[in-house]
Amino acid sequence: MRYLLLLLILLGYTARAQEKIDLWEGSPMPNTRGMVIQDSIANHRVYKVGRPAIYRVAPTPEKNRGIAVVICPGGGYQRYAWEVAGWDIARWLANEGITGFILTARLPNSPDAVDPSIISTQDLQRALQVIRSRAQEWGIDPDKVGVEGSSAGGHLAAASGVESELLYPACDAIAQMPHMPNFMILVSPVISMDLEYTHRGSREMICGKAPTVEKVQRHSIDRQVSAKTPTTLLIHADNDPAVSPMNSVLMYESLRKHGVPATLHIFPEGGHSISLEEQPIGTELWKNVVERWIDLLYGVKN
Repeated sequence: MRYLLLLLILLGYTARAQEKIDLWEGSPMPNTRGMVIQDSIANHRVYKVGRPAIYRVAPTPEKNRGIAVVICPGGGYQRYAWEVAGWDIARWLANEGITGFILTARLPNSPDAVDPSIISTQDLQRALQVIRSRAQEWGIDPDKVGVEGSSAGGHLAAASGVESELLYPACDAIAQMPHMPNFMILVSPVISMDLEYTHRGSREMICGKAPTVEKVQRHSIDRQVSAKTPTTLLIHADNDPAVSPMNSVLMYESLRKHGVPATLHIFPEGGHSISLEEQPIGTELWKNVVERWIDLLYGVKN
């Protein structure tokens, strides 16, 4: 009986701590043909997104550090592994006093997309603005709002950090808020669109099957870095068979070239599973690296 009561209490807290926020509620959604797309979720993955949203997972008030992170799960820009690279990460961050927002942006393969190459980034920019517009309500410092992304989600997260222009018409008060992150955590990220290093599935989703040189350049994140790009932590595995660690190396070199504070950590093992729950021995330390890095940015947690 005591165990059942404890379980009910925990479930009650979890329900209160989680909230879904429609990113475009009450405002015109950009980059749409006007089609009605139904969200599709199966086997702990999101396959279709009709209404982009963020899911808020908040820490307890006594733990809250005023830091927020938009979480961009991977999935090759074709789906989102939102349980293992979304909810698991959000719950871990909440335990560290950080509010996690799991993003379900529209996917480039949506038949509703007019320009597939920027549709996900538009929704991420909007997510960062929505969070800042409600920062006081949620106990968040609007100058401590970052992004985390793994694999193709790392490409999406990084795109928000190099895109200084708002990619949609400023349609309301929310659109007046800053749209770039204050920091980036990129785990096994797709960065380059060059065939030598890219993840080909992600490249095809963003650039198309036969992209121009200009399009490859435009969506190779390392080539878009500027002095405005926020401080960045890069984590990769040397033996990653899906996304070459050279993606993180190229990004690190570009950040340094532009005077942006950056940290690069490459584990010898881990494959393409660093951000997942089960990892090779030693690779689980990636969370410790992230925690310490955030402590250095914003002070050690209580």
